[in-house]
Amino acid sequence: MGRTAGYTGPRGLTGVAAAAATLALSLTVPASVAAAQEDWFDGAPLKVPSGQTVTLLEVNQQDGNQEGSAIHVRFLAPEISRNTGRIDFSQAEEDMAVICQDYVLPHLSRLTETEPEQIVIVLADRWVEFGVSDMDATQFFEAFRPEDGVCVWDGF
Repeated sequence: MGRTAGYTGPRGLTGVAAAAATLALSLTVPASVAAAQEDWFDGAPLKVPSGQTVTLLEVNQQDGNQEGSAIHVRFLAPEISRNTGRIDFSQAEEDMAVICQDYVLPHLSRLTETEPEQIVIVLADRWVEFGVSDMDATQFFEAFRPEDGVCVWDGF
């Protein structure tokens, strides 16, 4: 059974088809789906392809520098722990793409006043203060740029 089995995307697609459609096509999230996903701001778990529990920790905005403005949306994802977790980076990578496209991008105006040039999705197995290193923590980062209603991967 694939990693994305059981995941239902915004257009009713399941499994790998849902993840692929989210990543490859310029889909817009229907208003009914977007409304149902608003509770993640209040700590409700996000629905991601891996099936792991992912909840919002915080949002940090960095004003423009030579790379431009960025918003870091940080999530708690205990199942990525290198010691006790079951989710590896390739699974988390799919999750981060879905989080950007299905959750962050449709609600960008609630997160920031101006559209950032980069959206950084962070998954962490525990709370780590923003900008502080914790050698015991597992953290995964992916960068995207919002472009025509789509999160486009923008590797570091």
